[in-house]
Amino acid sequence: MSVRLYGPIRELHTLAGDGAPRRREAMRETGKAENAGIAVSNGRVLDVGSWGTLRRRFADAERVAVDGELVTPGFVDPHTHLVWSGDRSDEFLRRCAGESYQEIAKAGGGIASTMRAVASASVATLAAETLERARLLLRLGTTTIEVKASYGSSVESCKRELDAVARVRRKAEQRVVVTFMGAHVVPPGWSRAKWIRALVDDLLPLVAAHRAKVSFQDAFCEEGAFSVAECRRVLDAGRRIGLVPKLHCDEFSALGGVEMACQLGAASCDHLLVSGKREFAALARSETMAVVMPGTAFFLNKPYARARAMVDTGCALALGSDFNPGSAMTPSMLFAMGLAVSRMGLSAEEALCAATVNAAHALRGAVPQPLGTLSSGAPADFCAWRVASLKELVYGFAFLRPSAVFISGRRVN
Repeated sequence: MSVRLYGPIRELHTLAGDGAPRRREAMRETGKAENAGIAVSNGRVLDVGSWGTLRRRFADAERVAVDGELVTPGFVDPHTHLVWSGDRSDEFLRRCAGESYQEIAKAGGGIASTMRAVASASVATLAAETLERARLLLRLGTTTIEVKASYGSSVESCKRELDAVARVRRKAEQRVVVTFMGAHVVPPGWSRAKWIRALVDDLLPLVAAHRAKVSFQDAFCEEGAFSVAECRRVLDAGRRIGLVPKLHCDEFSALGGVEMACQLGAASCDHLLVSGKREFAALARSETMAVVMPGTAFFLNKPYARARAMVDTGCALALGSDFNPGSAMTPSMLFAMGLAVSRMGLSAEEALCAATVNAAHALRGAVPQPLGTLSSGAPADFCAWRVASLKELVYGFAFLRPSAVFISGRRVN
């Protein structure tokens, strides 16, 4: 058996646990170890422990310097809209000047603008642009990414999005998990009834059989997008052919989507900016992950989701970036962690948990377990940082990048 030893590591956070999503006080338990090392074999963690003990146990192992004093599991980003084309910088400046997200959308901008750009882009262009964004996320420490195909405006453009994602899956260094989101908004030129019918009858069977290997289906439950009943119909149709539900909900208004998603057994409810006690209670009773994305509130200048209250209620909380061209040009999971601590009331330990092991549970069934940890048997995905502690990492959230990124024990940056 070939073994590599990574170390010595001044401060290591393994996030090792019992395999379940972390809730309440368990989110603060990061498995911190000092003067530590990681033993890796066949791309998976064989053991972690003190550097001296590991050197004696694996005396013949190859030793690899990690190029940093702090080591954490690689970030898992459970929510991105990575496939897009076009430029919406003008909308950002219009919002800064006082227009709302909804006003811009009603004027023909917003998601519909990106749909038009995607419709005119080739598969090669979409794949190249998406791969470049994936490489950016890798440099920022994200070793697993969920990628939504979410800007298709016809059966053909949805298929081209998925074709592009299939190429990205083959070429990206990271683990890529694919979500189809045909129920984002009703595309220009379609009636609501016809688009929903096309989704259920034509697109979902195509998606389930596509070589992009789609695991999840998402929908946008929001005023101006889709109702609770419409989202239920589309998600239930996907569930019957093997697509696990996810739901965008409570970003601008609480319509009852959280309760519906929990009833369907959704993997996650995402955004939750305006969620309250009723929604928190539903999530706490369920296995559905609560995914909050503070970069969206930051970018739109909106109030932040009540992450502290969610954790205290017993929700299984995860962080995501929501990286997209309209409402969250914020690709860094460390930036999300910093906002979670400085604006949402989480501790540094809770934020790390939410960006790693709990984020992996928002992708349950589609990623190897125990992803997001450095426990025995986990994929050896980790980041080294040139800071001395987790506290320093969160303190420098606006500018720090990992000095080294490893996937399956192989350095990839």
